[in-house]
Amino acid sequence: TWRPAAGVAAPGSGGATRRVRRCMAAAGVAGSLGGATASAGAACVGALDSSSAATLRSRRWIDMPQDLGVLICEFVGPATLVEVMAANRRMRQLAMREEVWQFFCSATWGRSANLPVYRSARQLYADCNGWFPTRGGRRRRPSFDVSHITLHESPCLTMDLRITDEEVIAVSEAPRHRQSDRNASVHVVDHSTGRLRERFEVSSSTINCCDVAFGLVCLGSDDCKVRVYRRSGAPEEECAAASAPSGACGRGRSYLDAGDAEAFRYRAACEYEYPSEVNDLRLAREDVVITVRTHRNRHPAGIDLIHLERPDVRCSFPGGSAATRGKYIHALDGFEDGCSLSKVACSGEHPTTSAFSAMLFDFRRPQPCVADLPVTSVRRGHPVGTMLWPLRAGTSPKVYANLLHEEREGRGIIATVDFRFPMPDRCVCFELPAPVDDFRCFGGSIYAACTRGGPRGGQRLAVYRCSPCRDYDSFATENLCTVVEAYDAGGRSPREDLKVFSVCSRGFAVSYGERLAIGSL
Repeated sequence: TWRPAAGVAAPGSGGATRRVRRCMAAAGVAGSLGGATASAGAACVGALDSSSAATLRSRRWIDMPQDLGVLICEFVGPATLVEVMAANRRMRQLAMREEVWQFFCSATWGRSANLPVYRSARQLYADCNGWFPTRGGRRRRPSFDVSHITLHESPCLTMDLRITDEEVIAVSEAPRHRQSDRNASVHVVDHSTGRLRERFEVSSSTINCCDVAFGLVCLGSDDCKVRVYRRSGAPEEECAAASAPSGACGRGRSYLDAGDAEAFRYRAACEYEYPSEVNDLRLAREDVVITVRTHRNRHPAGIDLIHLERPDVRCSFPGGSAATRGKYIHALDGFEDGCSLSKVACSGEHPTTSAFSAMLFDFRRPQPCVADLPVTSVRRGHPVGTMLWPLRAGTSPKVYANLLHEEREGRGIIATVDFRFPMPDRCVCFELPAPVDDFRCFGGSIYAACTRGGPRGGQRLAVYRCSPCRDYDSFATENLCTVVEAYDAGGRSPREDLKVFSVCSRGFAVSYGERLAIGSL
């Protein structure tokens, strides 16, 4: 009769037997465990257990080197790090180190991380780079320091602007007074100080549009020309980081802090002639300038593509042709991850019904239009003449457009278009408390500049944010900042009083009249 040894579990009933089975299976021993074989195996395991316990009791825990612990924390990521913080005091101390969360912020937002704004990198990461701060478990509004600067002599408006983490680039219209000796110009403003870095005149005609990317500034104007300016004196990779699209641009170095402002000025690089006026443009990552041309009466003329390295290679798609599916293109935009020839969003007008559509173009194809989704029409209940302006491309493949019509009263309405799905009878729309002057897509949210009636007949200019809810079918709207409490339009009608808005990770910029407001986090 077999009797188990003292402290050893019976065969088939304890953990020792299971371990012996695994060991024998690994050794290639077949059959069941029983009799003397089981007794001997169990006794061996019991002896090993007792000796191992004695060995472990004699050992002491060796502290992990701090630099190795920091590297492990960076490797596992923030989500796993938060879970293991409660394991012990040593792990918590490692997880709370500032350099660990600085690494997470830099890995998430790159050189656009707002580390100088926050004392704690961990709090910066929790606040989503400062744009969604939380205190006491409640969501708060981000705080902005707004500065104002006068750009032009009255009357003169800003036609377009771009903001990067370093600077704000604004282009103006031609002076309205014929006796003025100034031409349409470009203003470069320091984002951090609000001071004018550089101003240079371009043309006697109005500059309608601009785009900034890869250290280049592209300008389109009414004199039927596209001009390209290159920033000189900086390393190539720094130019690309400082001039990347909103939300992906780096901080880089300050021109004025470098002590040599002359070395960082913009210089004229090249100039291209067009058959008609240039109303809108984008600089694609393939070193191609995509432009929207118009006639002198502002009627759309077509789309043109010019390769910067081979200007003799030019593609043109006239408005109303088969390439545009019979539509006339009014505006275009690139998605948040950067403008590319493979996906360009456009707004097109039907020549007969004047209905507007959101269109997706792939200019690598002979027939570039790959999607045409109607948005506005009288049949859908929109007023006659409702336009998609401005049109902004968000995270691919979503596009947003303001439904603009003559009666700019009441609320602003922005329509959402997803190119992955066919157009429903009614597209998803959300409202803002005031008419929309301009808006941009940044970080999955929509930031809009809206104007409503203020005290004593003035206008109140404010910045709103629309963030998607959990169901992604609705948006939550909040007022982020009031830029101007009482703004005098100088007798200009709402359609003539152009306001341009732009946003990046450091803050926002909005032009109104002859002035420019810069909001820094």
